[in-house]
This record gives sequence, structure tokens and C-alpha cells, in this order.
Amino acid sequence: MNSRFNNHSVQKRSSVYLLGILLFCGDLLIVFLSFYWATKIRQFIIPYIGGSFYWPMYKPMVILSMGYTVVIFFFNDLYPGYGKTAVKEVELTSKLLTMVFLFLGGTSYLLNAEEHSPRSILILAWIISIVFIPGLRFLIRNRTIRYPWYGIPVIFATDGTECNSILSALHNCRRMGWNPVAIFSLENHFQTSDQITIPILGSWDEFLEFKNEEDVSIALFSAEDKEENSSWLRKISEEFRVVTLIVPYFNLGSLWVKPRDLEGLLGLEVTYHLLDPVSASIKRLIDIFGSLILLLVFFPIFLVVYLFIFLESSTPVIFQQKRLGVDRKPFSAYKFRTMVNNADQILGAYLANNPAANKEYKKFHKLSVDPRITRVGKFLRKYSLDELPQLWNVLRGEMSLIGPRSYLPYELPEIGKYANIIFRVRPGMTGWWQVMGRQKTSFQARLKMDEYYISNWSLWMDLYIFYKTFWVVARGTGT
Repeated sequence: MNSRFNNHSVQKRSSVYLLGILLFCGDLLIVFLSFYWATKIRQFIIPYIGGSFYWPMYKPMVILSMGYTVVIFFFNDLYPGYGKTAVKEVELTSKLLTMVFLFLGGTSYLLNAEEHSPRSILILAWIISIVFIPGLRFLIRNRTIRYPWYGIPVIFATDGTECNSILSALHNCRRMGWNPVAIFSLENHFQTSDQITIPILGSWDEFLEFKNEEDVSIALFSAEDKEENSSWLRKISEEFRVVTLIVPYFNLGSLWVKPRDLEGLLGLEVTYHLLDPVSASIKRLIDIFGSLILLLVFFPIFLVVYLFIFLESSTPVIFQQKRLGVDRKPFSAYKFRTMVNNADQILGAYLANNPAANKEYKKFHKLSVDPRITRVGKFLRKYSLDELPQLWNVLRGEMSLIGPRSYLPYELPEIGKYANIIFRVRPGMTGWWQVMGRQKTSFQARLKMDEYYISNWSLWMDLYIFYKTFWVVARGTGT
């Protein structure tokens, strides 16, 4: 057996313990700080609402909340929580924290401790924890996925169907912690690319030997819909604690797919949450209040950016560009100007004289080295500050804080079949492709990611994109 993988069982246990301890300590820290910050806020507003409050009287409730949190998280497999997407982890932690604070409220009521445990502090601590616990978990995972001990080993069983793309997806989604250590070939003529370096197991005996030696308890199964492959699935299910069936031709995403049993037949129910009127109304309310708050917060930055652009290249400071909104209706999207005033003429001449740049522009609809961008513009684009004026578009209802990309009118023919879905919702200032792909994503890949966002939308997904946007902007990986 390949000696590269002889230490997987030890690696599996150490990764579970180490990551679990980090997440455990992080959760306890945020729960404690959420109550501490909540009490500080309460003490600040006491002169305006009356009453009194003493922090020592609240410590028993803090200890109880920390205990509730780690116990409920533990029994919902959040230590270490491998096998969950980022959005699912945000959703699960948010729901479980809500459960924790409902238990706390009930405990406070049963013990007649409401006088010493004001409900305002419970509400404030819940809001703080529901924002910062998923955020800290995101940060911990983002740091620890860089280490080889992160994750647990899995065996990938396949007849070769979409093998390379699935392995690539597992690599790109490393935060889930599924590390394929071997491929079990269901067919003798199974072929893979030269880039695959893990062992390929060609017989059932070799498969069982590898599984037992490496202490692997999870299998991924992807194959064509054939009777013999169904038999393989049953056989593999008898050997593994967990078997995940991958459907490669189902490319709309599956965050909110529900299994349905149709007399023994597997049915998959897909819901476009973002097209639901109630969900759309909730999202619109968030956009209104969010854009108002952000406009107030970023107003000093608006003034500084305005001054720098004016000093470098005079007016206009604000650039208006026609974009396509809901139902393909055009609107003027506002941005800080990052290009020279004669940008269109410069672009035409540059593309005509640079075949490589022309090819890049056709594929990505942008350039990695753009001669039109000013010095101030490069900085603004790097940290996405040029898009701040679009908060006004959000407030007006033309855009959303988070959503699919806002497309240009001339791009409509290339959007093709995706248009009927994408243009049913408001475009966003930031979105799934912006935080997951950025400048590395081709135009067609962006369309697929926008469709994925719409078909898998939830408040939890928006919350994850919100975290990810701050991370991406802080790292300066804008375009």
C-alpha cells in the first residue's frame, strides 16, 4: 500500500481533536464576550431609560449559556463539523444559537430571575453571538485549511463519470474537510488524467484492504444510472458508516434540495427561495435598512475618495453606467470614476494592437492590466471602494446589497439561457461569484454561479457572503 497514506488514521483523529478544540474555545469566547458587550451597551443606555444593572449578578446566566451552547453544538456535529458547506454551517449555528437563547429565556422565567437577567441583554447577546460566532468559525476554518492535518480521509468510488471535475470541486471546497485518499474504480476501463496522484483501487479486495488499513469511514459515490452501479452502491453502503451520493448532472446546487420518497424512488425537490414573494420582501427590508446604515458609516470615506479623484483627474467624480436590472430594465449604476475620461477610445486602440489582451477581454470581459485605470482608480478597485455609490442604487430599489452581477446591455446575447432566471431578481453590489471567483472567473462561470446563488439563496447564504466580502476586500483581491 502507498506509504504516503499510512498515517491517515492518526491524522484523522488529530485533526478532529485540534480543530474541535479551536472551535470549542472560540465559541465559548464569543458567547462570553456577547454578554459582556451586551451589558456594556445596557449600562450605556440606562441613563436614558432608567433602571440599574450589575454585571456580577448576571454571571450565572453567562456560564449557563456557555454550557448550553457547547452541548447543543456538540450533539449537532459542529465539533469539528466536517462535511458541511460554509452556508450550511452559518445556518446551523444561527438556528442553534437561537435555540440556546430561547432555553436561557425559559430558564430565566422558571427561576424568576428576570429582574436580575433583563431580556434586553438576552436579545443583545443573541444578536452579537449570531453575528460573531459564524464569523469567527469562518476565520478559524480559513486559517486551518492551509494545514495538511485539516480534514478527514474519504474514498471516492466512481465509474469515471465526471471524475476529474468532482475531484476538482473537492479540492476547491477544502473547507468541508473531505480529503480523497483513493479512487475505487467500478469499471476496468476507468481512466483519469495524469494530474491524479492518489491510488486507484481496481478490485474489491484491494478496496477493502485500503479502507481497513487507513481507517476510512466515509465514501463518495458517483456513477451513471445503471443497474450494476446500483448494486455497487448497496455493497459499498454495507462497508461505510457514511456514503454520499453525488449527482454530477444536477448542477443547480443543492443547499436547499429536499429528498422525497416516491414509493422507493428518490425524488429531489428544488426551490428557488429568492423568487418567493415573502423572501423577496424580507430581503428588500434588509437592503433598505442596510444601505441607510452603510451610507451613514461610509460618508467620511465618500468625502475623502471624492477629493482624491478630483485632485487627480478633475470631474466627473461619479461615473454612471447603464446596467440591466429586474426584467432586463436598464438603470444607471453609480460608481466612483476609476478610469480616464476617454476610456472607450483607449480600450479600442489597446485591444486592436494587443491580440492577447483582446482574447482575455472576450473571455473575462475585463483586463488584468487595464491602461484606462487611473492611479487612484487602481487603489479603489483593489479594495472595491469604487462601488460604494451603488448604495444609492440599493436604496432606490434598483439593486440589492447581495445578489447576482449587474450585467451590461451588450452582454445580454452572451447570457443566453441564464437570462430568464438572473433577471428575475435585483443585481447585487456583491454576490456569490464576486467572493468565490473574483477576477479569476470566466464570464460563463459567472453566469453559472449567479444561477447557483438564486437557486440556493437564503438569509444564511447572504450572511456568509457578507463575511466573505469583508475578508476579500480586506485582502485587496478586487479588480
